[in-house]
Amino acid sequence: MTEQVINHLKDPENITETEMKHLPVIESEDVMTAEGSFKVTVRLGEVPHVMQDDHYIEWIELYLGDTKVGRVELSPSDEKAEATFTVEPTEEIVGIRAFEICHIRGVNVCGDCGTKAVIMKLKALASCNVHGLWQSVRQVEIMSKKVKEGKSCAWHAK
Repeated sequence: MTEQVINHLKDPENITETEMKHLPVIESEDVMTAEGSFKVTVRLGEVPHVMQDDHYIEWIELYLGDTKVGRVELSPSDEKAEATFTVEPTEEIVGIRAFEICHIRGVNVCGDCGTKAVIMKLKALASCNVHGLWQSVRQVEIMSKKVKEGKSCAWHAK
């Protein structure tokens, strides 16, 4: 079985018409708190993708890091190529990611409360029945919910 090619944005300065219609657009909070629940919407294209019998988006998947959040199956009868997922980052994700990466470049610590935060990637993958697989990535910051005793953090006050 041959591996299917995944299309990405090739040149941000010269976006093609095909890319404008097929690249997943990820809409989410910039900062998420561990143990919280966040809605992430993925829509296909800056220019909405058609949903017709002969040309449509078959499905959309969302990943947080390497963990699949979910998959939504679509059909030509759907009004638009869009899916909303619920992302629920855990303290374990923050702890594991903090352990895996360099503490100087990859893990931020809040100066007020000492809370850890890690940068993670939301990855959207979609399949067009004519133009194949398309992928986009968006970085988000995940803050630990654990606050050191006696100090308050501006992020946790929100």
